[in-house]
Amino acid sequence: MFSIKVKNLEYVLFMITAMVIPLYFTDFRLKTGGVIIRLSDVLALFSISIFVLLLLKNKIVIKYPVGFNYICIFIVYCFFNALAQVGLTKAIIATVQWMLILFTLVVVYTSAVKNPEKFRTIFIKTLLVVCFVTLIYHLMHGQLTRYKLLGDAKYAFALTGVILLSCAYYFGDKSYLKPLFFLYPVILLSLERKGILAFHMVAFFYLFITIRPLYKFIILALCSLTALLLALFYDLSFLNSFTFFEYSDFEMLYLDEEQALWISNLHRQSLLTNGWDIFTMNPIFGVGPKMLPVYMDDYYINPKLGLYTHNVFLDTLIEQGITGLLLLLLPYLIHIIQSVSLRNKKDKVVFIALCLYSIFMLFFMSGGAPSMIIFYLAIFKGFIANKIDVQNITKME
Repeated sequence: MFSIKVKNLEYVLFMITAMVIPLYFTDFRLKTGGVIIRLSDVLALFSISIFVLLLLKNKIVIKYPVGFNYICIFIVYCFFNALAQVGLTKAIIATVQWMLILFTLVVVYTSAVKNPEKFRTIFIKTLLVVCFVTLIYHLMHGQLTRYKLLGDAKYAFALTGVILLSCAYYFGDKSYLKPLFFLYPVILLSLERKGILAFHMVAFFYLFITIRPLYKFIILALCSLTALLLALFYDLSFLNSFTFFEYSDFEMLYLDEEQALWISNLHRQSLLTNGWDIFTMNPIFGVGPKMLPVYMDDYYINPKLGLYTHNVFLDTLIEQGITGLLLLLLPYLIHIIQSVSLRNKKDKVVFIALCLYSIFMLFFMSGGAPSMIIFYLAIFKGFIANKIDVQNITKME
């Protein structure tokens, strides 16, 4: 009787964990008492509960990528840093939130390596369903382009495209590219600029890796020749005044807040400028979790403008300091040094491709569970690119 119940729990856990990550890129949420409860958070808590129960019964073995256990150092740092700066209540809340998403990744990874093929199928199908529902929702509301009404769901299109490309390369299976014939136009029509650029960056990276060495040499030679001709015959004096920012320092210093409410680029640039100023005043340990908006309010008259900077790296530097960001990146360092899988060419290429996608996206995203999933997507490539563990598990059984 108990064995049947355990099998049922294992099946439920597997199904939930295969779907929970894609569901973080949806807008299924409920706001109660100032607290936003996501469907994905509820499912994550439920899956963690089942996982812990099976773990206590010795029916499951916890697994995680090489180096990810070092994230525990960040968790400890996060608690004591928050305790010193913002008090016990906020320290507990911040630590629990970090532990929820990070432990969810571990639970999902444990299921992924247990049955990689089945997990990958459910994972990708769930992502495709999320994309389809998001598209239908916008079409029903008259949005033929610019699919941004459902919050974090706008990131699902490019993410699904990147995962399909990664699977096609890793397994050498072109059938993974079939959904892209329908998904690619949707990625373009979504007008999610960072997603579109990140997707094409990864696509060109895989294309460059897979073409013949002769063609690689020709492409590099043409690029070098173009750069040389530009340097010799084109007036490049404009580079002296080149800047990534659209508005001047004067416009930032004397910000027109009425315009900033309606002009997104102006508002975002002011957030980056003010955010960097906050960081330089608190560089080592930051200002504490959830304190960025409090400090940002000092820079604006209108409280609606005091938001996060839409740059995960800068947000982390502001709230956790250089120490916190380095501890968040520590698992990557350990993973690169110690991971045996990265000695394999395809594993290494997928890892680099997902790193490119993650870094580019995080420069333009706000903090939260979806951004942390993208942050560690390269380390947890075993969600989708995993062949080695199938043999190991067969031997164990």
